[in-house]
Amino acid sequence: MAGILIFGEATDSGISRATLQIATAAADLAEALGEPLSGALIGSQLGRAADEFHCGLASLYLVEGVHYRPYTAEAYVVAAQAVIATAAPSVALFVQGPDTRDWVPQLAARIGTGLVTDCTGFATERGSLIVSKPVNGGGVLAEFIVHGTPRMATVRPGDFQPRVGPASAERIHLAVAPPPERVTVLAETALQSSGGPRLKDAKIVIGGGRGVGGTNNWHLIEDTAAVLGAAIGCSRPIADSGCVPSTHQVGLSGTSIAPDLYVAVGISGAAQHLAGITAAKTVIAINTDASADIFMRADYGVVDDCREVLPAFIERVKQLRT
Repeated sequence: MAGILIFGEATDSGISRATLQIATAAADLAEALGEPLSGALIGSQLGRAADEFHCGLASLYLVEGVHYRPYTAEAYVVAAQAVIATAAPSVALFVQGPDTRDWVPQLAARIGTGLVTDCTGFATERGSLIVSKPVNGGGVLAEFIVHGTPRMATVRPGDFQPRVGPASAERIHLAVAPPPERVTVLAETALQSSGGPRLKDAKIVIGGGRGVGGTNNWHLIEDTAAVLGAAIGCSRPIADSGCVPSTHQVGLSGTSIAPDLYVAVGISGAAQHLAGITAAKTVIAINTDASADIFMRADYGVVDDCREVLPAFIERVKQLRT
């Protein structure tokens, strides 16, 4: 059967918000092409995620097994191949993320079909699928016509609002044998959580760059995030320095975010960083360099030392809340 197939992202707490976000794009695309919308989940203990995968799906394909944890690309590629062979979609969409960056290109190569990654928009023209994505560090929005069967794309979730529809999907369980083990995962080490909201889901993000002054002043970012209930982000130099885990990096090679408010502190505004904040609604920049590129993207700017600005800002917020 033809149709649009969404490969969702199951987490320990259920279906990811990112999955419901790309479901918005998928549903609009299905309507434009006049084709049904289906979903797929791969992983272990999928019950809760399946229960929450409500976005008007006609069918939901489930491939479940203990061998999907810890993650290996080969296992996901084999499972996805089985789903695509059964569902026969015309278009397959995936959440853009660290894992899909790894295994989805391998899947496309194995199937021999077209793939565009990190897409932010879709259009159709006489049955052709046209996808758009930022290129050249985010300075240009390019359009691509995707060929092959199925046509495939990974989607940047922050550019769409979550869509929740009726829970009427027919559940189809597929038994897929695990592939021969070519990779053995010896151990997993969980990164220490900051305790705040997830970066890609946060409504407010505070991002720090080299202008903050390193680890000695990083508490200013943490204190500001705490008082605002914000997630913490950073530029690539900060992540590369080891000041904070790389999972906090915002940008083309990190996480693309879409908060209501992004505060960029001591961030110069390199093209790679700006590509990750294109969907931010309001941007405030704090930098000592009035000619920094970040001010070209900012809605509001403060030209001053963050060591002077942030403590005063934190104190004012606390006063307003008393």
